[in-house]
Amino acid sequence: MNNTLKWKLAFAFILVFFAGTMTGFFGTFHLRHHFLGPPHSGDVNERMREHLRRVLDLTPEQSAKISPIVDATTAKLEAIRIESAQRVRAVMDESEKQIGPELSAEQQKKLQELKKEHYIMMKHHGFMPAPDHPPPSP
Repeated sequence: MNNTLKWKLAFAFILVFFAGTMTGFFGTFHLRHHFLGPPHSGDVNERMREHLRRVLDLTPEQSAKISPIVDATTAKLEAIRIESAQRVRAVMDESEKQIGPELSAEQQKKLQELKKEHYIMMKHHGFMPAPDHPPPSP
């Protein structure tokens, strides 16, 4: 085996190793929501509290004092998220009402299918609809 072939073989092994590493990294990054859940899954305050404790190396006393602040912050953030989702939903509903009359019966049916697919995707990712906003009919 000559010297050039050895270098090419070594380079190929390094390239395969690097490709595997990148695949693992990006695959893990992409699938993290399956393990951590959506960001608003109800345990945000616990994750925030644990993150602050770990990163800031908080004492138990500091953690106890910070805990109510974290709870209040996450409650405010959840209220903002809900309000924002309601506003987005209202804009989308208004848009659908304006678009509907411009569509044929077949196009309206396709629009309802799109709406249903979107609902399923959002539910899959942990975004639950508001109680006053039922799922689209089939």
